[in-house]
Amino acid sequence: MPHKSPRVVCEVNTCTHWLPGDLCGAANIDILYEEEGRMAEKDAHTKCKTFYKRSGLTSYLGSLDNVNWGGLISGPFKGGQQITPAVVCIVESCKYWVNGNLCEANAIKVTGRSADECQDTNCATFEIRQ
Repeated sequence: MPHKSPRVVCEVNTCTHWLPGDLCGAANIDILYEEEGRMAEKDAHTKCKTFYKRSGLTSYLGSLDNVNWGGLISGPFKGGQQITPAVVCIVESCKYWVNGNLCEANAIKVTGRSADECQDTNCATFEIRQ
């Protein structure tokens, strides 16, 4: 059975992929360590590498290669449907991380309202693996 990506709730309203209702319109998102080579111990040590700062038409054009066209066309705002990006997570110290750089959480929350760069974002769902 194929792995199901978690539902994504994203508060990063300055990202080109952010949609009203805290939805993510990206086809894929990558959750990484904030500092390469340093294991995450709390959510502040994570980031959404897919963040692309919204700054006019050119920022939309620069992120078109990662738009979830299928989710947008099927109507994300009809009947409470959710656009669900594929999630790749390399944060092995998280309890939701599984082999293949997948996330087994039912939903993740990406925070960083008014972020200027990906380092200003976090995966708030992160919990340290015991």
